[in-house]
Amino acid sequence: MHRRHFPSLSILGLLLALAVQCGTPSSSNAEASWDIWPDVLYVPTPPEVVEEMLRLADVGPGDVVYDLGSGDGRIVISAARDRGARGVGVDIDPQLIRLSERNAQREGVADRVRFVEEDLFRIDFSEAGVVTLYLLPDLNLRLRPELFRQLRPGTRVVSHAFHMEDWRPDEEARVGRHDIFFWVIPANVSGRWSWQMPEQFEDEGVELELEQTFQQVSGFLRSANGVHGLSWAALRGDRLMLVFDEGVGADAKPVIFEGRLDGEQIRGSFVREGGEPQPWRAVREAGSLRPLETGW
Repeated sequence: MHRRHFPSLSILGLLLALAVQCGTPSSSNAEASWDIWPDVLYVPTPPEVVEEMLRLADVGPGDVVYDLGSGDGRIVISAARDRGARGVGVDIDPQLIRLSERNAQREGVADRVRFVEEDLFRIDFSEAGVVTLYLLPDLNLRLRPELFRQLRPGTRVVSHAFHMEDWRPDEEARVGRHDIFFWVIPANVSGRWSWQMPEQFEDEGVELELEQTFQQVSGFLRSANGVHGLSWAALRGDRLMLVFDEGVGADAKPVIFEGRLDGEQIRGSFVREGGEPQPWRAVREAGSLRPLETGW
């Protein structure tokens, strides 16, 4: 939103005085007026920070970038002008919407960007491949569940200045005194998974139990050879990597599983140390999916 400061009491007092002079509005009109009051005031993001935000998100020609609280439109305009993307800016201030449209015309990208005057908590941004933010910490947290509800796994989210508390960023960057935080919306891989190992391995039935908090994954694997704790995991969008150790102590050997979530299946490959990759397909047991913790 490129805005960080609440309106001063003097401004609020002036507005209230004007309201009294102009007559008291009806209760419905008064509610509507306060309902669209901006949460924060406009502060532009420096160009070098915009550039780094777009770099972190790896914005390219196939992307649709939504800037929630778009100010003068500079992020979506830069995404279109410099990286060939399409963009949508969302802001509640009609003057900033008009300014953004003029800026897009001047930069020659009006055919690839549009600007919507709307409350960012009411907008449908589900088509986004990238979402950019410059809000306040409490607004980030209020928006967090909506990001998880609307966005597909793999969608990239970049925030200037403010993080999202216990949703730890996948990457961080710093430009001068400006912090930038980057996340990838994770798929939900929690639950109980089962599959059959290839015939050349002695193990027959294998069961995988996974727990998940945002992109953090933990769990264990149970087979005829016993229970193997998960020693390392990485989840990036819908792509999952799991590492288990077979054996104990100096005899422990890593087994690496890689796969992509496809509905209620994970398809990929696994490899034991010194061996060749083998196909891996797991199916999630009905009723074992757990909801992700996403915020307020």
